[in-house]
Amino acid sequence: MTSLRMTNDDHIPFLQRVASELVASNKGILAADESVGTIDKRFQANAIENNEENRRQYRTALLSNPALATYVSGVILHEETVQQLDNSNSKLVDVLINNKVHPGCKVDKGLVPLTSGLPGEQVTSGLDGLPERCRAAKKAGCTFTKWRAALQVEGGDDDRGLVRPSAQCVDAMANTLARYAAISQAEGLVPIVEPEVLMDGDHSAEAAARANEVVLSALFAAMHVHGVVMEGALLKCSMVTPGKSRGGGGVEHTDLVASLTVRTLMRTVPPAMPGVVFLSGGQTDDDAARNLQAVRKCAVDARSPWKLTFSFGRALHNAALAAWASKYLSGDVAGAIEAAHGALSQRAAACAGS
Repeated sequence: MTSLRMTNDDHIPFLQRVASELVASNKGILAADESVGTIDKRFQANAIENNEENRRQYRTALLSNPALATYVSGVILHEETVQQLDNSNSKLVDVLINNKVHPGCKVDKGLVPLTSGLPGEQVTSGLDGLPERCRAAKKAGCTFTKWRAALQVEGGDDDRGLVRPSAQCVDAMANTLARYAAISQAEGLVPIVEPEVLMDGDHSAEAAARANEVVLSALFAAMHVHGVVMEGALLKCSMVTPGKSRGGGGVEHTDLVASLTVRTLMRTVPPAMPGVVFLSGGQTDDDAARNLQAVRKCAVDARSPWKLTFSFGRALHNAALAAWASKYLSGDVAGAIEAAHGALSQRAAACAGS
């Protein structure tokens, strides 16, 4: 099958360097790209009003941590954050750059119903205008982008075939992510492709493994067709866990999660890709950190070719948000920032293995 490459060859050394730096040893990627709707739920849980100023203050508290670069190689930002300033009127993107942390930007436009799939299945929107959004992100100082898809699991246990994700959903996911990745690279930005296989449901770990294999196999085939340079891209994916109603990533499943996750990657991910980063995917903070360490150990034993690390949102944010909110609500902005710094550093160190 013919591959059509959009990427300018002059971009390739830069893409390779950034992708490798994002998966540097003992570091990971902080996902701080929550939509306004998502951050609203988290703010409500901490009695914080969801408005632009409070979002700016919270993101300032996260991103101004002088110790951030110790454990974090890059931060995925929401488009709103890319344009925001800290309390000293410095661009938050520049705060990261000056701290030697790569700024990145979520460039998809969210999930919409997939009319050709099963009821409830979705596809990611945002290809229209994507080159322009990538150029704007690059002009602002970003070095990478991210695009998320979400796929449900149903069936796949024992000898039953997978019901979800449907073939139509897998095809739409793979081609959309591959087109995004090719466009991102053509604009000189490392793409992080995120086909999240959701934990929701009562499926077994083996069913989740089958779903992940189907999804990743289709994705990398499509990326080849679209000429994506694997050395200048990263995969962000789910750990292979049972469905939430079967305990998800709980401690009793740690060894199984590790072995199935590594087996899935070894069967599907090209060795040319420099690294794989994991989302927490609804696991608890402790489960996500513990399972990540188990996956890393299993990958070393299997002699896997990639760097494996975290790209967590909630598993890093939860403690920092609670610490920040308790001070911020009393009017102690400086104390809130300091509290968030301490909580974030502690969680990031646990995930980095330090």
